[in-house]
This record gives sequence, C-alpha cells and structure tokens, in this order.
Amino acid sequence: MSIANLVLVPAGFIYHWILEFLADKMPKAFPVEVRIDFNSVEIPPLLYNPENSQLKSEDFLRYLRSIDRWASDEKILVIIDDDAFAPGTNFVFGQAELGGRFGAVYLSRLRPEFYGERENKPLFLLRALKEANHELGHLLGLRHCSTSNCVMRFSLSIWDVDKKDWKPCDRCLSKLGVINVRT
Repeated sequence: MSIANLVLVPAGFIYHWILEFLADKMPKAFPVEVRIDFNSVEIPPLLYNPENSQLKSEDFLRYLRSIDRWASDEKILVIIDDDAFAPGTNFVFGQAELGGRFGAVYLSRLRPEFYGERENKPLFLLRALKEANHELGHLLGLRHCSTSNCVMRFSLSIWDVDKKDWKPCDRCLSKLGVINVRT
C-alpha cells in the first residue's frame, strides 16, 4: 500500500545514478511510489544570496510552487548539487513543506570532500538517502523526532547525519498509519 506519490526532480546537473539510487531505496523506508522526472529545474540566479553564493532555500521552495508542472497528487523532492541556507541558519541539508508538496535536498555539504576528506561515493549516497528520506518525512507530515537513530531526527551537523539511520522509527511510521516496516 502506497501512502503517497513522490517525484524526484534534478535541479541543474545531477548524475542519473544518484536519482536512481534514491528512487530504489526510498520506498524501503516509507511506502511511497517514486518516479524520476529527468526534466531538470533551472535555478534563477536571483535565488542565490550574493554575499555567500548560497541558495535561499525558502525562496527556492516558493519558486517551485510558482512553476508547478506536476500532478496535484504528487509530492515533489528536488535534488540540487548546491549549498543552501534558510533564515536563522548558516546552511541546511534540505528543507520541505510540512505536510505540503515541495521539498529540496542540497547535496553539497553531504559530500565528504566538502569537509576535506576523500571522495567516498557509498558514504555520500547514504547521506543523500538519509536527507531525502528526512525531507520526505516532512512532506508526509512528520515533525522532528527525538529518537536518536530515527531519520526524522534533526541534523545540526554532518556528524548528526552520520549517526542516524536512513529509515524512520516505528513511532514515526505509526503516525503515518504504517504498521509493517519494509526491509
């Protein structure tokens, strides 16, 4: 039983294997149908802060609402290989409308190279999966969770991302009316 239809959409250039990995794994955490819309969203330059070149995440979500080209019953998660921030933060790994339709995952700070480490594709993909599932949870109406390893736990740093699981805890799943966890 699917509880939502999710569309993964690249913004700018995103390798297809990243989107395909997410599309394959995300339904194993939440019972959703996932499809990929390979028609990339172009990001207008005015959505960037000229002082730090970061994308203004809330403005980007508003922009997505203004260009809405997807079916009204679909949740849209845009994957962007960029850095972003929201008011009151230095950066965000992602952001989504609580119970809404639009969310985004920003890959830049999920890459080990951002922190001066060696490229590590498996670690990068796991981090991207965690953040994609976290934002999907918000789209489904879940708030942050206090369970230490739940994917819905708030991540203030990359170390917080690394500590949590890529799946929601049973308590979060029960809030969605999901009894059986997919393996």
